[in-house]
Formats: sequence, structure tokens, C-alpha cells
Amino acid sequence: MSTRDPLMPNAGIVARREYRDRVRGPLFLASTVVLMGLALLVALAPIGIRSVSRGTVTRIAVVSRDAALGQKAAVVADSLLNQAPGGADPVTWQKPFRIEVASDQAAQTALERGQVAGVMAVERLPSRQLDVVFRTNGVADAGRTQLVGFAAIAVGILDWTAGLPANSQLDPFQTPAFRVDSINTAADSGRPLDSQQAASRGFLGIVFVVLLFMTVVIYGMWVASGVAAEKSSRVMELMISAASPRQMLTGKVLGIGAAGLTQYLAIALPALLVLAFQDRIAEAILGPGSSEGAPIVGLTPALLAGYGVFFLLGFGLFALIYAAMGSFVSRPDDLQTLSLPLSLLAITGYVLAVAVLTGGAGAWVRFASFVPPFSPFVMLARIMVTAVQPWEVVLSVGILVVAIALVSVVATRMYAAGVLLYGQRPGVRAFVAAARRAG
Repeated sequence: MSTRDPLMPNAGIVARREYRDRVRGPLFLASTVVLMGLALLVALAPIGIRSVSRGTVTRIAVVSRDAALGQKAAVVADSLLNQAPGGADPVTWQKPFRIEVASDQAAQTALERGQVAGVMAVERLPSRQLDVVFRTNGVADAGRTQLVGFAAIAVGILDWTAGLPANSQLDPFQTPAFRVDSINTAADSGRPLDSQQAASRGFLGIVFVVLLFMTVVIYGMWVASGVAAEKSSRVMELMISAASPRQMLTGKVLGIGAAGLTQYLAIALPALLVLAFQDRIAEAILGPGSSEGAPIVGLTPALLAGYGVFFLLGFGLFALIYAAMGSFVSRPDDLQTLSLPLSLLAITGYVLAVAVLTGGAGAWVRFASFVPPFSPFVMLARIMVTAVQPWEVVLSVGILVVAIALVSVVATRMYAAGVLLYGQRPGVRAFVAAARRAG
């Protein structure tokens, strides 16, 4: 028969109290609504940009002292820059570029006045080599310059074939096929990702890693500041006499962490849904073919599940450490002293994950995907853009779960000693000494 006082708090009671106090705070709802609106605006930004730019036509002037060469360059540039996307209605689809042949003086004047986006000057040198200059008013747009460069190559090929002797027998020119063949790439339903899907996965991986990093740092500090605030007000001395340190620590992490995750989910889920269905939203708003080039394709339930697993485990690991850290400060202002090392750990994991997403992964990065506290960041990035064996994911999750269990034991001992430690400067030696005394 249990003799425990029913009024004594356990982990569940502490967690509910912390969650209620946080969620009922005056700034919680307001900040959640504002951040949710900002997240949705960011997620819908690509559609908005395409909606604004779809009705605009970019004008490019072509100039040449050789009228025939100028006309040929204009035709080639028009065929390359004005390719209708798949699914577009050829009747209603509007060309995004207008290629016009103009005199050099008129084109230069129009460029200076901003009436044209660029001037493509094509001349034939005495060696019969073509000299193509693309003049812009200010810094050149990278994508537009690349398209004009392709057009210059095509004009050069056609001009060369046109200059061959009349008795030369050549088949009509065919555009060469081009593809990128990469190894160790992620697959979807057993098929390697194409270039657009790979780029989309990389973009989505950056989003996921940034969200994980922000959650660990921001909401981890919530946990630490909650512990420090109760300790500074001496409320902790009353609570620690009514509940065990393990119950207090677990309740703090679950309660304050759940409040933070509630706000996080309210912000992230609508944005992720918009990103997942961005192609359909774009087609519904802008019409067929408007989803071409959408930044998010290939988002699967398995990826979302993997993100959820590593997100929860990573947050749990850091939240336990932040709670133990908060118990060692006498004032909430002292948290900055101890938060830097934890922030550096999170930053290191973030940097390693970015290395994976940008193609800079090596054996050492693969090793880091199994080492807590870096594994939530790095393994999440690996499953987004590279081929990862199922046993690797299981091993990474297993090691992370074991690490959380070990950290929980150590954090409980440090929490038990730290909550009653007043007037001492927090530091590594204080952590170690308190943990030994608690054991």
C-alpha cells in the first residue's frame, strides 16, 4: 500500500502545470499567430513570385552589322528562351521573352532607359569566329545570362554549318542529349531521383535542418529558463521536497517542451502542407503548367516520418541537457554563460548537415551521422539527398535512444545537486563535482 501523499506532484502533474502556464501566457498565442503567418508567407512566396512575374515579358534586343546574322541569332534565341512548359495551353500561353532585332544605337538607348533587359550583340570576326556580347544595365541575371550563352553556342553551330561548301552532305543538326549521372543519390520507389527532385530534396533538407536547429536552441532555452526561474524564486526548494528529482526533471522537459512543440507544430505544419502541395496550389491559382520549377517535389510520408523521429529524439536529447544546465544557475541571466557550449554543439551538427546537403559529404560525415548529438542533424540530411541503407537508420536511431537514456541518468543526478546549489559560479567543474556528490 502506497503511503505517498496524493497532493505530492509527480512527473505528470509537473508536466501539465508547466504546459498550462506556458500555453496560457499572454504572448504565446500572439507570437504563434504572427509566426504562423510569417511561415505561410514564406511557403507561398515562390507561388507569389511566379504569379507576379507570369504576366511580365522580358525584352532582349539583338544587334549585328550583318543583318542576316542578327536575324538568325534572334530566331535561335527566341526558340531557346521561349519554350512552353509541359501542360501549358499553347493558345493562352504567353512567351516570357520578346526577342527583337534593332540597331545598335536604338538598342543602347533602350537599355539605358530600362526598356530592354539586355542587348545581345553578335558580330563575325575576320577568322569567321562569332563574337557574342550580352550587355546589361547593372549586374547580369545568372539564369538569363546562361540561356543567352546557350543561344550563342547554337548560333555559332548553325552559322558554321551554313558556311560549309555547297556539296557537303550533312544531316540536319540535332540538339545533343544531356544528362547528369550521379552515384549514391536518394531514390523514390526504387528509382533514382532526377535533377529536379534532387534539387527539391536539397532545398527541403535545408528547411528541415534549420527548423531542427531553431527548435533545439529556442525551446531548449525555454526549458533551461523555466528551471532557472523557479530556482531563483526559491520555489524549487519546496517542489524538490515534494517530488523526486527524476519526476521534476521529466515533468519540466515534458511540460515546457510540449508547450514549445505545440507552438512549433502550429507554425510548421501549415507551412509544410503548403510546401508539400505547392504544385497543386500553383496549378489551381495560376493554371496548368505553372507548377513547372516548383521547389518542392518528391516529398513522401517516409521522409516526413524520418524527420519526425529525428526531430523528437534530437529535441529530447538537448532538452535534458538544457534542463540540467538550468539547475546550475542562480539567476536566469547566468544562462548565457552555459548556453554557448550547447549552441556550439547544435551549430556543429547544423554545419555537418549542410555539408551533406551541398554534396560535401565524406566518410567523416557518415561517421557523424551515428554520433549523438550530431546524428539528428546529419542522418536527417543523409536520408534527404543520399542513398542510406535501412540498417544505418536503425543503428543511428538506436544509438540516439541509448544516448538519451544515459543522458537522462546523468542529467537527473546533476539536476538533483544543481537545484540546491546557490551562490556558485556555474562551470564545468561545478557540473562534475555536483554529479559526483549526487551519486
